[in-house]
Amino acid sequence: MQPSRREIGMLQKHREHIIEHLDELVKCTNYRRIREECLRMNLLSPSMLRIVEDLSGAGFNMSKEDSLLEQHRRLLIKITKRGPAAYNQLITALRNVGSLQAVRLLEDVSEQNSGSPFISINERKITRKSADIVDTPSPSVAASEGACVSKREYNEAGGPLIPYMEPVDGQKRDVKKSDRIHTDEVVGTYSMQSKHYRGVLLMINIIDFPDTERKRNGAEVDSDSLIHLFREMGFTIFAYNNMNQQQFFDTLGKVTSSKYAQQTECFVMVLMTHGERVGERDKVEFGDGSVVDVHKIKSYFQASVSPYLVHKPKVLIFPFCRGREPDLGQSMNNFDSIGTAAARQEETVVETEGIPSTYTNVPSLSDTLVCYASTPGYVTHRDPESGSWYIQKFCDMMADHAHNTPMEDILKKTNDRVGTMRTSKGSLQTGSFDNLGFNKKLFFNPGFYTE
Repeated sequence: MQPSRREIGMLQKHREHIIEHLDELVKCTNYRRIREECLRMNLLSPSMLRIVEDLSGAGFNMSKEDSLLEQHRRLLIKITKRGPAAYNQLITALRNVGSLQAVRLLEDVSEQNSGSPFISINERKITRKSADIVDTPSPSVAASEGACVSKREYNEAGGPLIPYMEPVDGQKRDVKKSDRIHTDEVVGTYSMQSKHYRGVLLMINIIDFPDTERKRNGAEVDSDSLIHLFREMGFTIFAYNNMNQQQFFDTLGKVTSSKYAQQTECFVMVLMTHGERVGERDKVEFGDGSVVDVHKIKSYFQASVSPYLVHKPKVLIFPFCRGREPDLGQSMNNFDSIGTAAARQEETVVETEGIPSTYTNVPSLSDTLVCYASTPGYVTHRDPESGSWYIQKFCDMMADHAHNTPMEDILKKTNDRVGTMRTSKGSLQTGSFDNLGFNKKLFFNPGFYTE
């Protein structure tokens, strides 16, 4: 007997169920409400809706009522082509707008098979668990019914590029201010002295996923902490949540090619979501369930792609899991210092030769720090009430030390503090960062400027 073939995209039975009951779904749902909810959940993009609602030619002789009916039908048909997560997302959207009859209609076929309802194109041979570990479950998840969709309003994906100015909740750290512009005569410093163009923060926090049990409870606390911190640093902030993959890359391209990137002295991006490690590659998940290689994200900061950021310090913060294993550490009694020293002496030293020359080119990717909340293979930790270990300790260290301490030292202090934390089962976490041609010191100099 041949094994059953796993389908790519929406399951055929789900597509056929929607098409078969299309008229019934149209009758028991409100087009305007479902349209807006699909937009809000990123199930459909504004450009997709424009195509759905463009009845030029076909709708030339239609009445207004018939045109609305046709748009309603086309919207539902479009969702059948929106990938493996779309069926569950549609059920969530219908539940959110109160169309319970339609929810029951769709769940009738969905519940006939208790196995995995879909597999994304990027999953194929892997099955992802919830990416970052929550040490204690959030009581709100069990008590709530249906989808748990984040209600916080941030910048609109696909909308105009406008700095985020709304107030935030939660802890307001006292950020120590600088009394001068700090420099280093040995290795040099990146320029950080402008009052209005000190830095840009692009923050993306993906909280809600097609599987509602994988909601990243407590993640909004991290958003509030980062927004408050970087406001105190004098940064211009663009804050987004629950993006799909296309929206993320569209927004990343828009921000890095904007006047804000052109004028800024520093660029920081924080992408908070679920993560996984496949082979030797770090992967991240977006709000539509799609997955992308972190390497593709980093490639957007190459000189040829983002010329406005050449020679400027770029800090990319990725506080997601890089595997599924909890790091339980090792007993300090298990170490053999003599054996360790001998192993170090056996390390091979490799030398290469280069020819000094004047140059007119620049490295493809340089002046970049890539920060991770864990080491390859291991999970990260997030508290449903106080936020993630890494982001909260990072904000603590920045508030206390950014006034006179360079960025790499702040990251070391962050990793040290995170390393002292334990879950109830003894699991720990080790932060890390990669230096990609980040050859000067970065002092944030909060509160002090010369122009």
